[in-house]
Amino acid sequence: MKKYWKSIEEYETGIKQINDAHIPDKIQAKEALKASRRDFLKYFGFSVASAAVLASCERPVKKAIPLLIQPEEVRPGIASYYASTFYNGCEAVPILVKVRDGRPIKIEGNDLSRLTKGGTSAQVQASLLNLYDESRPKEPVYQGQELSWEQANSDIIQKLSKLDDDKQIVFLTPTIVSPSFQSLLDNFKQKYPNFKQVTLDSYSYSGIREAYGKVVGKSIIPFYRFDKAEVIVSFGADFLGTWLMPTIFTHQYAKARKISNETKKIAKHIHFESYMSLTGSNADERYIIKPSEEAKYLLSLYNELAQQFGHPITVKSGFESELKTVAHNLVKAKNKALVVSGSNNVDVQLVVASINQLLGAYGNTVMVDKETLLYKGKDALVHKFLDDCIEGKVGAVISIESNPAYHFPSSEKFIKAINDVELTVNVSSQKEETSQFFQYVLPSSHFLESWSDAEFIAGEYSLAQPVIRAIYNTRDKHQIVLDWLGERSKSYDFIKSFWNKHILNKTAETNAFRSAWKQTLSDGVFHSDQSTKRKVSKLNLDEVSSRIVKQEPVDGLEVVAYQSISVGDGKMCNNPWLQELPDPVSRICWDNYYAISPSLAKEKKWKQGDIINIDGIELPVFIQPGNHHQVISVALGYGRMMDGPNPEIIGKNIQPLLERDLVSIQYFTDVKEVKSVAATYELATTQTHHSMEGRALVRETTLSEYLKNPASGNEMHAEIEKLHTTLYKEHDYKGHHWAMFIDLNSCTGCNACVVACSVENNVPVVGRDEVRRSHEMHWLRIDRYYTQLPDDPSSLRVVRQPVMCQHCDNAPCENVCPVAATNHSSEGINQMAYNRCIGTRYCNNNCPYKVRRFNWYDYTGADAIPFNRVDATGMTSDLKRLVLNPDVTVRAKGVIEKCSFCIQRIQEKKLEAKKDGKPLVDGTILTACQQGCPAKAITFGDMNDENSEVSKMMKDPRRYHLLEELHTLPSVGYLTKVRNTEQSNNKNTQHKTHS
Repeated sequence: MKKYWKSIEEYETGIKQINDAHIPDKIQAKEALKASRRDFLKYFGFSVASAAVLASCERPVKKAIPLLIQPEEVRPGIASYYASTFYNGCEAVPILVKVRDGRPIKIEGNDLSRLTKGGTSAQVQASLLNLYDESRPKEPVYQGQELSWEQANSDIIQKLSKLDDDKQIVFLTPTIVSPSFQSLLDNFKQKYPNFKQVTLDSYSYSGIREAYGKVVGKSIIPFYRFDKAEVIVSFGADFLGTWLMPTIFTHQYAKARKISNETKKIAKHIHFESYMSLTGSNADERYIIKPSEEAKYLLSLYNELAQQFGHPITVKSGFESELKTVAHNLVKAKNKALVVSGSNNVDVQLVVASINQLLGAYGNTVMVDKETLLYKGKDALVHKFLDDCIEGKVGAVISIESNPAYHFPSSEKFIKAINDVELTVNVSSQKEETSQFFQYVLPSSHFLESWSDAEFIAGEYSLAQPVIRAIYNTRDKHQIVLDWLGERSKSYDFIKSFWNKHILNKTAETNAFRSAWKQTLSDGVFHSDQSTKRKVSKLNLDEVSSRIVKQEPVDGLEVVAYQSISVGDGKMCNNPWLQELPDPVSRICWDNYYAISPSLAKEKKWKQGDIINIDGIELPVFIQPGNHHQVISVALGYGRMMDGPNPEIIGKNIQPLLERDLVSIQYFTDVKEVKSVAATYELATTQTHHSMEGRALVRETTLSEYLKNPASGNEMHAEIEKLHTTLYKEHDYKGHHWAMFIDLNSCTGCNACVVACSVENNVPVVGRDEVRRSHEMHWLRIDRYYTQLPDDPSSLRVVRQPVMCQHCDNAPCENVCPVAATNHSSEGINQMAYNRCIGTRYCNNNCPYKVRRFNWYDYTGADAIPFNRVDATGMTSDLKRLVLNPDVTVRAKGVIEKCSFCIQRIQEKKLEAKKDGKPLVDGTILTACQQGCPAKAITFGDMNDENSEVSKMMKDPRRYHLLEELHTLPSVGYLTKVRNTEQSNNKNTQHKTHS
């Protein structure tokens, strides 16, 4: 049997010795030393006496004031859903917003979108909390002094009109995906001919756009179809995590990798990278290369493909022999193959474009006729803008949701350059670094308070509408520009008029437009099959290959900067839900760090948590299996202020490491100097929490073995089934018997389900220190297991497994609760009576799956005892408490909580079916984790319904349960992971690490 392990400590020390890792020693020991026997007796005496005190004390009176005029659509206790669009300057996702009694409480994906099919990401789910952020700018400000909107707009218009004609008026914006807002900027240019728009994206894809400018004659980013690919080869493109459109790509990828009785074929995924990424950890075959070698590897792949197709080759770069097998797989797939790269180097992207042309991928897996309208920024124009500021050519800089003081490639140069600009205006929905250096700060509305629209892929439109009245004195960006133009119309009227003229203009009839507009507003999405025919030119790579071959190899360490799955580019860094979300690879939260390989750690004698200094930036070391031994990886998006009751700067901004005088930004660089600092830092990591003692929990097989035997890798299940006997009385479920299945082949570990569960079920945020003490409260965790040797990163494989309460028929927790707080329902759900629980934690000790969470403190403001609250992130403020789901009890200190299968959703749909007099249809009930999953890896339903999806999965040969040998009879099942690789690769890996 393979050996699976969760951390370097567990691999090296062994399972039995790593038990201490469940209780992190530093903080836990400090807390233990503070307490004495006298303290224990004192606290115990207080807890006994407090029962009488609480019974007699009076609760404060809270008055409920009824609506004087109740809106027709507002029904007390009944949720309304509004279609909208999430866009944070990076990714756009059509969504539905759940509103209860006038306040948004949950975001879901819009299943009418043919691109996402209702999928979301962790950032989409968590973006709701930013609406209730007390640190948002609340009033217009000039030089630190508040003023009215009318005064601010009047002053700005007056100063714009007084600018010299030769002075540029520059709008700094992220990529604008709103066609109506873009038309507003076009109107602005007509009024001010010296107007100039500069697109500043927080992460640059300029290299792809410049390359395709030479390939198809226009700077575009193609739309990629991973679902149509039989072989996917990626060079550093984390398309399941952060690259371009991960929500859409995850859905496509899972579709291409879905295996069933009807589909016996799955796409093969080959990944080249320098550090362990989310996408790389899901690959069938993984090659470890240095980032400086990527161009030569791609050139060698091109040569090998050209030779096999009978085309002339270009200059050889030296890796052709190592890529023969990869090239063979691509040639075999031909036009059903796809090659992508995450590099921002134009030459690299030209080689990638040529490879896809050799394969015949254009029109199949690479769509140049239907472009991606994200990341329109061009690095050369950004640098040109900075030069114009320094030369005094710019008279006004208006930043709209771009935060250049943080996201600009050379932020210090930018801050110095704008000092002499006559007018500076920052329009932002968040408190950010740029506001400190600009004259005017205008608060823009959160996207859930705004009217807008989006076209993020050509022909794929969506609308955004406000679902709540603006909490503060803010205005949406459409309205702000309309005011500057002197227009009297409102945002809604302008957007509606724009759609009438340019998008829904198929008929001149007014009534037809009204009908189409109402339908689109209700659906949230509108699909147009328009496309632009583009001819793909054949490139001559001789000049490109000469430049690539001439590149000197980097002898030494390199630093690679990547986007974090949780905080991304840093725009949402002050979101506690995202900060407490463990990274899907490292399982660390609340920090950024330098990730290094085990072999580099041994060479440098660095240990976990040692602080090192790279070119002046100090961060702790984290030993990450799967990294190249000469590569140090570190996340972007940190070093920003975390606003709240205890403001702090989380992590470090590593942008200065990347500052180079280059036309295009590169996200790797050679390391000039590394120093060890005589200090350590304890990272908040969850990777060794809730260890299951090395038992067989994850099961996997290869495609070739699966085709021979569908039960391969799952032989243990049949053996255990033969031995199952019990003294328990078998439950008789006469009505429903709820169950959940998770397809390990579809789950990518993106963490969308974890945040969706937290939002739906009011799961508390405990903060960095409590996570260090193993006190995190997530009801759903995604365990990450490694297999193979940590010192051979290319052979390393990763398997993930979402784990929540298993809702056992023979639940060990139910037998030991002295007050029957945990019990079994007639429908197979393990329930918790929160007001009965007295916190003995016997159930927690007796649970073999370690899925129960204990409230050590009052994290939510639900406790009746004053001064008993631990709220590191301000989640108990009156405003943030508006995000709480009223259908789910908010738990107090001393209570056990866990997954409930979203019982509130089950009851809601059962009552609706009863009211309609119809049977409950399979698929009607969607749990929060299931609905938020972009890969559709989770299925929920009734096992007593023979036609339900879960009943069919019960008969799947890949089906198994956790710790089946205990005969707890869980209601959560898993389907074995199938890799598209040969069995021999697990024993004698053919991949090597190159340097």
